[in-house]
Amino acid sequence: MFLQVGIAMKVREFYDFARKNLPLLDEKEAKNEANILLQYCLKLDFTGIFLERERNLTEKELEFLENAISLRSSGVPVQYILGSWEFMNMNLKVGEGVLIPREDTAVLVETVIKNANFSKKFNLIDLCSGTGCVALALEKNLKNFNEIYALEYSEKAFEYLSENIKSLGSKVKAIKGNVFEDYNLFEDDYFDCIVSNPPYIKTADVKMLDREVLHEPETALDGGETGLDFYSEICKLWACKIKSGGILAFEIGQGMHDDVAEIMNNSGFEKISFSKDINEIIRCVMGVKK
Repeated sequence: MFLQVGIAMKVREFYDFARKNLPLLDEKEAKNEANILLQYCLKLDFTGIFLERERNLTEKELEFLENAISLRSSGVPVQYILGSWEFMNMNLKVGEGVLIPREDTAVLVETVIKNANFSKKFNLIDLCSGTGCVALALEKNLKNFNEIYALEYSEKAFEYLSENIKSLGSKVKAIKGNVFEDYNLFEDDYFDCIVSNPPYIKTADVKMLDREVLHEPETALDGGETGLDFYSEICKLWACKIKSGGILAFEIGQGMHDDVAEIMNNSGFEKISFSKDINEIIRCVMGVKK
């Protein structure tokens, strides 16, 4: 226990408590996470917390916040503690066993939205879908669709995918399947667009990731010896499922754009283009099927 029984703590005092008990974070990060935890716990926005800064936290609130600090100190992601996270103005359920949606992935979604020319009803599939964040964001922003599918292999991740589809009232069709095996569920030339944020960390590098990231499922991180396994196999197995003129778009790791572009070019894609994230890192590669 960090706190002594019977010792009151004001809302404003929790920031100092968080800073002292979150050794993994600097002062700015600790204050930001303290604010996130307070907003969730107290069901208040930033202004509401400011207005209630002088009130004492209840015993139940203190219990939740202390437990949250303890979990964060051991490296558990704050998103798992909260059980949900926002991605492109959607509140998605997350937890142990599924990759946490990140801001970087918005570049993939935005690239498809910008480049899609779907004048007719279109079919789209999101491979290695995880929480479904990509498929759900595309559904929200591209209204002229016929079918949108989300393919996910992991049992646990598929549960979150299904929950998110249900909670958002989405028409995305979840498929529990293996990207390496279940391409034959669809006829050739069926899709106008295939998108994927596949595992792309080199196997040797996975164990070197921050311990917070290591709480996320290894199967959603490990992209094989070179980090390119999924890009190669998706292009090999799924290219024939895309119509001529259709698009394939990937999220990629830093510095992988040339290798992924070469794989796509050798698999019948042209007009290869790159999109950068907020840090000016190339984060998305897109190509058009010949």
